Amino acid sequence: MFELYAEKNDLCVQHLERVTSGSVNVYEAAFEFSEDWAGLEKTAVFRAGEKSASVLLGDTGACVVPWEVLTTPGVRLEAGVYGTRAGTVVLPTVWADLGYIHTGAAPGDEARPPTPDLWEQELARKGDRLGYTEAGELGLYAGEKLLGSVPVSGGGGMPFGVGHGLKVVDGNLTVNAVNDFKGDNTLPMTAAGVDLVVGNIEALLTTI
Repeated sequence: MFELYAEKNDLCVQHLERVTSGSVNVYEAAFEFSEDWAGLEKTAVFRAGEKSASVLLGDTGACVVPWEVLTTPGVRLEAGVYGTRAGTVVLPTVWADLGYIHTGAAPGDEARPPTPDLWEQELARKGDRLGYTEAGELGLYAGEKLLGSVPVSGGGGMPFGVGHGLKVVDGNLTVNAVNDFKGDNTLPMTAAGVDLVVGNIEALLTTI
């Protein structure tokens, strides 16, 4: 495990480990902070060459080094951390050198899922599912606890309006189709209606 200590804007490496390219979810990094960081939302940033990835740090101050920065051997791995308050960067550290990325025996990243963006990580920390509330609003839930909700258009728990060519049957959105051209000729015809019209035309052609 990598162990790092942030003293205000300085980031000191207290423990290193050997890193190989192609590794996924095997290297942990633990950050500790001085009192300067109290009350700040902390985000770790890792980079190697031209690649970089960020990870939100929870209460433990630990995270896994994203695999995206471990795909290229022969470059040095670096780490930094910054603290925010109300969405504004308040305190960034200098970069700390975590060592050389050695060539792994089986590197490859094609089948690896990407590390979530910061907003996805934040959403995952705050709630685990979306659903409609009893009032028909779209809500964010943590388990069964409602964390917040927003109104949606259309009402009735549907985030859309039902147009002229659509209808809702037993909770399912379907096409509002007709079987002939009589009445409302702005609606689409069913296959049965088209087949009937084509059959009538073929019958008429035989009399010509």
